[in-house]
Parts: sequence; structure tokens; C-alpha cells
Amino acid sequence: MQSLEETKFNTGLIISNYNSDDIDPLLPLLGAEFPDWSVNKIKSYIRLVIKNKQDVAGILVAKNEAFYNVGLLIYTFQQIPTEKLSKGENTEFTNCLVVENIVSSSPILQKMVFLLMVESSMHIAKKNSCDFIELPKLDTSFELIKEKYSSSLSGMNGWRTFLKIPKTQTAS
Repeated sequence: MQSLEETKFNTGLIISNYNSDDIDPLLPLLGAEFPDWSVNKIKSYIRLVIKNKQDVAGILVAKNEAFYNVGLLIYTFQQIPTEKLSKGENTEFTNCLVVENIVSSSPILQKMVFLLMVESSMHIAKKNSCDFIELPKLDTSFELIKEKYSSSLSGMNGWRTFLKIPKTQTAS
């Protein structure tokens, strides 16, 4: 898996891969995402993601200028049947980066954090030959994503949504 170089956007947010084995800095965000889970269960889940990150999963974090974690995105790479993307009976598979969890610590920043994290995950998906990003249910938190990528969204069935990754043009 290709790593995402640390990227600072004009919002002051820094999006980067989480490459540390130290899970403690993520616990406030993970506790918000999994309020019914014990700390041990959360740590076990994240250790599993970190252990497999080179093969099939990864974590992105969004930090503010004071380097406080304000967002978290956990993803996996999967092959999905193309029939999920169309009404046909096609049984082919396509590569997909699946956003398993996405969380923001601030309701004020949430829409921007989600947009920037999805854009960063798009770079990872492209480097790993994915055709789509599978997003969770698009509620009002994803408003900026819906606005920016409206023509590339499909399968908005109230549960999961697919974002088609544009193909990079190459000079001939």
C-alpha cells in the first residue's frame, strides 16, 4: 500500500496516515465513534487495523495546527461486485476503498474534516488501483462531499454510497 504524505490544507488541517502503534491519542475519537465499546474492545479493534494496514486496512487522522486529533477515518480495501453499482446482473468485481468509520471531534468542523479526509482517501485509492470509494450513509455531515462530487456518486440507497474515482489522464 502506498502511504499518504502529510498534507496541510488551507483550512489549517493536516491529514496524514496514522503509523504509530500508540493507540491512546486516538481514544477520544474512537470513544465517540464506539460509545458502547469498552476501551479494551476499541484497542483490540484498532490493533487489528494497524496490524493489517499494509495489506488491507489503514487509518487517516486529521490534526489541527496545534496537532490535536480532530478527525479519524478507518478504511479497508475490498473487492465489491459491480452489481452493487448498477441494476444489471453483472457478476464482475472491482477494487474499492471502503470507509469503515469516519468521525470528527467538532460539529463545527465536521463537514470540512469529512471532505478533506475523503479527498485524502481518494489519493490512497488511486495509488492502490481502486475504482470506487464506498462511503457510509450520506447524512448532512457529508454535505460538502455531495456538492463537490454529485456527478460521481451512485448507489445512494440510504445505507452506503459509492464515489467513482476519476481516471487520471495520461499524455500519449
